Formats: sequence, structure tokens, C-alpha cells
Amino acid sequence: MAINRQEALSEVQEQLLPKIAGLYSVEPGRLHLYPDYDGCQNLVFFYRRDAGDYILRVSFREDRSPDLVLAELDFIRYLHENGVRVSLPVESLEGRQMEVVSSGSRDFIVVSFEKAPGQRLPDRGYRYRDGATIDEYWLNWGKMLGQMHRLTQHYSPKGPERRRPELLDVLANHYIPSYLPPSYGKVRERFLRLLAELKELPTEDDAYGLIHADFSDGNFCVDYTNGDITAFDFDDSAYCWFMFDLADAWRSGVGWTMREADPGRRRDFMDRYFDTLLNGYIREHALPEAWLERLPTFLKLVEMEALLSEFRDLTVNGFDEDDDGEMAYMLKCIEDDIPFLGFFDSIYSPICPFQLPDPN
Repeated sequence: MAINRQEALSEVQEQLLPKIAGLYSVEPGRLHLYPDYDGCQNLVFFYRRDAGDYILRVSFREDRSPDLVLAELDFIRYLHENGVRVSLPVESLEGRQMEVVSSGSRDFIVVSFEKAPGQRLPDRGYRYRDGATIDEYWLNWGKMLGQMHRLTQHYSPKGPERRRPELLDVLANHYIPSYLPPSYGKVRERFLRLLAELKELPTEDDAYGLIHADFSDGNFCVDYTNGDITAFDFDDSAYCWFMFDLADAWRSGVGWTMREADPGRRRDFMDRYFDTLLNGYIREHALPEAWLERLPTFLKLVEMEALLSEFRDLTVNGFDEDDDGEMAYMLKCIEDDIPFLGFFDSIYSPICPFQLPDPN
């Protein structure tokens, strides 16, 4: 049975926090909860121990099984062993990299990680490090994506039970039937048509593999002494085309220019931003040009995944009026087949970015 975030938080704080804290030799009062933020799928705490900084993640979603979490941690360790800067899991006092803590009939999956050095750029008001241009940030972002995509071509899971899912299967077999209301027939039709189109694409190793699947600037930290990026939050990792990560990175860039009134200038900025990111990417992995030309298609997949996630949150957590205009905008773009998230279309308003105005 699905549980929402507030229910999970109450259960953990009222019943389980001392036990969880004890597993990592920390006093319960020294576990500091990170505030909720858009897209957060776990309870996340910060703590200090022996002069080190750590993150403690408590997973409560019904689709996060112990085997899937172990598969996530396997991939993180593989990337680390091959030179990628990632936030590593740390063992509990029991010598385990994952703990399952029960409360009644419900299990919570607990993992602790080393805290990534530095800060996320959003936490600094998008101010980059002194003496360097923002282009360095975009370049390093692309470089890390390319590095992960190059390495995933040689990755093999430890066994069939320790394998991350296929992203298209998650959307088609779980999200669409479970969370998309039947009344959205046109949206469902467009989703199924897109999935059918994607399933015809080849899955060669140089273009398809286990990807991060949520590599936005909320999921990596920057060392502001040298610009190095450290990645974390791999709990959405899944098998998909590399273009999904790149399309998701394109979407993440719109925030830099979403208040620009001139769509031509928005397009020019996005070209510069994405070209810079790709320049970093190709230093690590040469994705064939034919895949890059499919960016509009994969932006539709990113848009679809985002809308289905919104419907999931709506099902589990209930309606939030603040999301009404944003969901209406996404639905309009999908139903009318407007490309590039509507960012260069007349539907877009720089005054109310990615929202439809309230008709009332």
C-alpha cells in the first residue's frame, strides 16, 4: 500500500528514529531532516560523525525494493571504482550497506552516504565559483554524463535480481496504468504511441545502458575550489537510451533563460548552453550524431515521465493547488503535440513560466 511523505515522516520520527540512528552510531537528535523539495522521493537526513559529514536516506516508496536498492548501490560502487566522483554508501555498524527497518507491516529501506563535497548550485542562488564562468559548470556537467555513459557500456549487474529496471517498462507497466486517470484518453494515446516509437529504436551499447535518469543540478554538488562535480541520488537509475539523460539536461537548462521575453533569444541561449554541455560530453563519449538529432523525441519522453510523476504524487499525496497551472501546461503541450516543452511556442509565458493562466 502506498504511503505519502507525511505519513512516512511521522512513522519514522515517532517510532523508528532511535533504531535507525543507532545503526550508524549517531544520536537521534543529531539527525537533521532536509526540508521537502519538488521531486523529493525519500526522507533525507544530515548528520556528522567523527568530523565527517553524511547523508542518511530513508526510502518508503512501494516500488523501491531491497534488491533494487542494492542494484543502485552496486552501480554507484562500479562508477566510483572507475573514476567517477560519486557519493559513496557507508556501512552500518552491522557491516551492511543497506538496512531494512520495520514498523508494523511496513518496511523502510535505510542507506547512509558520504556527503558530496561542496554545494549544489541551486543552494547558492545559482552563483558559480569566483574566477570561473558558468560555461565551466555546463562543460563539467556534460563531461560527467559522458563519463557515466562510457562506463555503463561495460557494466554487468551482479545477478538478475540485482538489476535496475527498464525505464520504458516502468512507465508502460506501472505508471500509466496505476496513475494516469482513464479520463485522459488523448494523453494516454500519445504516451502509448511515443513508447511504441521508442521501442523501435536500436539499443546498441554506445547509445543505451544503465543511466542516472535524474541528473539535474539538484543531484550533484560542486566543489567551489576547483569546479569538480560529485553525483548522487541514483535511486531513479534505469536502463534507457543515453539521450534521456541529455534531454533531461536540456530541460534543466531552461531555468537560466525562462524569464526572457524573446523566444529567439531563448533559443539562442539554449543552443549555447547545450552546445557547451555537449562539448564536455564528447570528451568522454562520442554519441553518434543521429542520436542527437532525436532530441525532440526524447524531450517528449522527459515530459511524459515528468507528468506521470506528477500524477503519481497526486495519487499518493493528494491535490496541491500550486501545481494546477503547471499540470495544465504539461497536459496542453502533450495533447497538442507542442515540441520542446512549449518553450519556443506562443503558449509559453515568461511571466508565468511553464504554467497556463487560471481561466478564472
